[in-house]
Amino acid sequence: MANREKKISIWIKLYMIMLFLFGMSMCFSLQFVRKQKALMDVAIDEKIVNVLVLNGIIQDDILTQYVVERNIDIVRWNEFYKTIDLKSDKTVRFLEKKFRIIARSMKLGLGKVKNKDNSVTYKFYSPNKNYYNVTFIRSKNLN
Repeated sequence: MANREKKISIWIKLYMIMLFLFGMSMCFSLQFVRKQKALMDVAIDEKIVNVLVLNGIIQDDILTQYVVERNIDIVRWNEFYKTIDLKSDKTVRFLEKKFRIIARSMKLGLGKVKNKDNSVTYKFYSPNKNYYNVTFIRSKNLN
């Protein structure tokens, strides 16, 4: 009888250890997923800033910029907003091509909205998340 109770006790201990290890693995995997999602918005910002800088957009051309932190349940991300004063129409068409490349490489959607004030906004998004909004305003000096 004691031998049987000892076997049951060992199985209970093994079961408890397995539950503990499963719980720890779930905890680490959720943290990894959160970190990956958090890095997506930073990676988008880095790529867009690089494209803007490489195409002659300087800090003086940026009229406004800000970041809004969003969260749904346990997922957090940042939404970036920039308003840029453009000096050339060619720049918008060229940047749109570059933005499409970024969106495809990161498996994101890219939306283009023509605003009432003749500005154009490009939105990088995934389902239920808006990551980046870049609005181009035509310069008053543009001929």
